Amino acid sequence: MQPDPWGGQQPDHKQPEAVMMGNVSAEPSVLGHPGIIPGQVIMVQQPSSAAKVIGVLIIISGCFGVLGGISEIFSAQSYSSMVIPLVFAIVGIASSSASVLGGYWMTNYERRGVQLVLITVLVGFITASASTLVLDDLMEEELDNGGITQEEYDASQGVLAFIGAAFIAAVAVCYGICGLIVAIPLMSANGGLDDSSLFSSS
Repeated sequence: MQPDPWGGQQPDHKQPEAVMMGNVSAEPSVLGHPGIIPGQVIMVQQPSSAAKVIGVLIIISGCFGVLGGISEIFSAQSYSSMVIPLVFAIVGIASSSASVLGGYWMTNYERRGVQLVLITVLVGFITASASTLVLDDLMEEELDNGGITQEEYDASQGVLAFIGAAFIAAVAVCYGICGLIVAIPLMSANGGLDDSSLFSSS
């Protein structure tokens, strides 16, 4: 009998194939713990589009406000005393123009745009409220200048007081809602606003 040339060892081509046992998981595993991803995972979330949408609406509203202020300048010529109507018209145009700028800043996700628009909302409320307070003064000037008669002036007193109070209440509600809508990007967790501010140089 011839000696075994392989010394009792099977050659490589005759070795039994190794069989891998176990389950294949699609989830990565770290140190035997499936589902754990090494390192820190940072979730990137797109900023809310609220600032951009509200900014566009404010720009449109501001443009209408500017046009309305210009028409008020022409209508002020019908009053005997043009000073007070002209002042309100000029303030309205300035406030509306500022709101257009603030709306543009909001479309660029600038925090100062929200601040500027909130200031214009406050100015608008003050102006609208003041217009009812000086309405009686305008009626007196019209009476003195012969624009209305004494009977018309006396009949308007009670009505003007009621209308003025109701108007101020309605204006407060309307401007309050507008302020809350404008402040939505500030209250949103992912508003995406930058660190710009009208009240700080940093």
